[in-house]
Amino acid sequence: MSTLYQILINHFGTEAKISQAFGVTRAQHFKNRVPEHVALLCHLDPRIPYTYNPDDFGRNSAALTLDLAKPQQATKRAG
Repeated sequence: MSTLYQILINHFGTEAKISQAFGVTRAQHFKNRVPEHVALLCHLDPRIPYTYNPDDFGRNSAALTLDLAKPQQATKRAG
């Protein structure tokens, strides 16, 4: 089972809610492999505790010049 899938279940609660959040018809196939575009969206969402790893998707991370720092959650401004 995919670690990211487990993170998504913990965050959203059900496969139906995962499907709704990412605009897919079914998230059951995520158990084996979460699509890369979903992994990237999870990385960009500071509320989801996941950091994208290009090696997990067959990408040569050494050849990519990516800043893989997790975005911080925005804080509300007073006023």
